[in-house]
Amino acid sequence: GLAMLGRLIIHSRPAARKLIGLGWSETCESVSNLVSLPAPPLADLSEHYDVVIIGSGAGGATAATRLTAQGRNVLILDYGDFVSPDALIQRVTQPDGSVRLAPPRSDEVLYKLYKDAGAQISGGLGNATSKIELALPHLRKRIPARQTINVCQAKVFGGGPYVNNAIHLPISREVYETKWAGRQPHGVQYDQLEQLMMGINNELGVNTAVTERQISDRSMRFAEGCKAIGEEVQPLPVAMRVKCLGCGSDNSVDSFGDHIGGLHPYSPGGANSFLVQAMHNPTPAKVSYRTEARQIDVSSDATGAPVVTGLQVTRIEDDGRRTNTTVTADQYVVAAGIGPTTRLVAQGLKSGGYRNQHVGKRFSANVGTAVYAMFDKPIWPADSDRPEPGVTQCFLVDRREIEKDGKLVEEPALENWFHFPGTVALALAGWFKEFACTMRKFNHLSMSGIVVPTQVRPCNYIDSCGQINITLDCDEFELLLRGIRRIARIYFAATKPDDGVTLHLPTKAMLVRGGRPLRIRDMDDLEWALTEIRRRGAAFVNLLTTHGQGGTAIGDVVDPKTFLVKTDCGQTVSNLTVADASLFPAGCEINPQLTLKALATLSAEQVIGRTA
Repeated sequence: GLAMLGRLIIHSRPAARKLIGLGWSETCESVSNLVSLPAPPLADLSEHYDVVIIGSGAGGATAATRLTAQGRNVLILDYGDFVSPDALIQRVTQPDGSVRLAPPRSDEVLYKLYKDAGAQISGGLGNATSKIELALPHLRKRIPARQTINVCQAKVFGGGPYVNNAIHLPISREVYETKWAGRQPHGVQYDQLEQLMMGINNELGVNTAVTERQISDRSMRFAEGCKAIGEEVQPLPVAMRVKCLGCGSDNSVDSFGDHIGGLHPYSPGGANSFLVQAMHNPTPAKVSYRTEARQIDVSSDATGAPVVTGLQVTRIEDDGRRTNTTVTADQYVVAAGIGPTTRLVAQGLKSGGYRNQHVGKRFSANVGTAVYAMFDKPIWPADSDRPEPGVTQCFLVDRREIEKDGKLVEEPALENWFHFPGTVALALAGWFKEFACTMRKFNHLSMSGIVVPTQVRPCNYIDSCGQINITLDCDEFELLLRGIRRIARIYFAATKPDDGVTLHLPTKAMLVRGGRPLRIRDMDDLEWALTEIRRRGAAFVNLLTTHGQGGTAIGDVVDPKTFLVKTDCGQTVSNLTVADASLFPAGCEINPQLTLKALATLSAEQVIGRTA
C-alpha cells in the first residue's frame, strides 16, 4: 500500500542511502566510465515499409537484425521511450567540486522503465474496485485475500534485454521433446534448435568469464554456503563484455555499456545486441519509440483470405503532440510482449470478422520470490578486491530431485540476486522500528531467488484486452516452499561461530511468534515459518514474474511452419507473423531469452521468404 510506496521512495533517496551505508566499487563512481547515446530520429510513419515490427525487445530486435541483414526496409515500433544508458545514473557533487556516480534511484527505475511502474498485478484489482482500496489499510482489510503475482514487463525502447540480467540459458531437450511435443516449429528437431541457440550465443558474446570474475562478496556468501553442503553451483552464461566493470544494474539500464542487450555503443566487428546491430546494418532499421500500436486492421482479400491492411498507431512527438496515423507495410511482425501481442492478435482478428478460440491460452510463467539473509557482520565493505555489487545474478543452482518421506520430490532452481535498497525496502515486511533496524543492515545482506515454472492449465490465461491472469496451484506452492527451505540450508551453512544469520522471508506481513516478530536463526525457526506460510497460503507470499510465456501459442494460434496467425477456420493471415514469447506452447522452465531469440530467428526466416 502507501507504506510500501513510501519505503520505496525514501530508500531511493540519497539521505536514506547514506544512512544505511550504500556504496559501490570505486570504478563505478568514475564519470569517465559512463556511456551516453543520442536519441535516434523518429521514423516517417507515412512511408510504406517492407516489414513493420511491433516491439523492440528480444523477439522484435532479433527479427529486425535478421531482416535488415537481408536488405529489408524495416520499421521498429515501441510504446516505450528512448532512455540513454546514462540517463538514470545519479551524479553526486563532492565538496571539492568533482562528481562521483551513484546507482540509479529504484523509484525512478520502476517509473521510467516498467509498465505500470512495475506494479502490474495478475488478475488486475480482483475483488477491489479501485487502487485506493488497496492503498488504504481500513479499506484493504475488507477485501478477501487472494493470490497475486506481480508481472514485471519493460516499457522502454530496447525492451526486456535492455533491463534484464543478460542470462542466456537453453531450453532443455526434455522440455522441448515432451511438453512442446506436437507444437514445435515444423521440422525443427532439438539438435537443430540447439545449434541455433549456440550460434546466437556466439553472436552476442555470451560467456561465463564475466560471472566467474565479477563476483561480489554478497554473491560469494551464497556460493560458500552451497559448497559447504555439497550443492553444485554453476556460473550463469551472460551477454556481457568480458571487460565488464562489475557495476551491476539491478534490472535497470547498464550505464557503463557492458551489457550486450538493448542499447549500448556500437562495436564494429564485435558483439552487439540485436537491436543495435539492426540499427547499424547496411540497410539500417528505422525506429519509432513512444509509439503505441492500437489496432491491427484485418480484412479479406479478393480470394476471401484474411490480410492485414494497416496498423493504427499513436505517437507522442518530441514536442509532446500526439500523432494518430495508420502505418502500412507488406508484412507485419508482432513482438510486443505477451499481453500486448495477445491483445493485438485477438482484436485484429475480430476487426476482420475472424477469431481464434485459442488466443490467450496455454499461458505459463517462471514465478519467483526471494529470501533475504542478513548476517551478523557486514559483508561489504570487505578486505577482498571483489566488485560491489558485481554481476547481480552470477550463480545458478539447478533444480533437482531429493528423497522425502520415502518418495522423490523436486526442489526448484535457485539464483543469487541483488537489489539496491529501494527495491529491498519494497519486499521486506516489518513494523517501523523492526523494519528500520533491518534496513540499517543492508551491507550485511545476501539474497537468493527461487524459480518455479507454472504448468499450462485453463486458469492461467491472457484475456483479449491483454490482462494477465496467473496463479500457482498447490503443487507449485509446495515447490516454492521447498525452494525456501533449500535456500535456508545454504545460508545457514555459510555462517561462522561468530557470524550468524537471520533470514527474512517474502511474506506480505510480518511473521509473529509469541507476540513478537519472528527471528529465523535456525532450521527449527524456518520450519515454524513454513508451517505458518502454508496455513495462510500463496496469498500470503510476495510473488513476481518477468518471464511470461504463451498466449498466441505455436500450433494453436500460430502456424508452426509459416509462423503466421491462424483463424478457427484454418486460414492464415497472409502477412501477420508473431515473434515473441507469446509463441511458447508451454513454459521453457528456464530463463526464456535464448529460446525466444531462436524462435524469433525461425520466424524471421519465414518473413524473409515472403518478402523476397
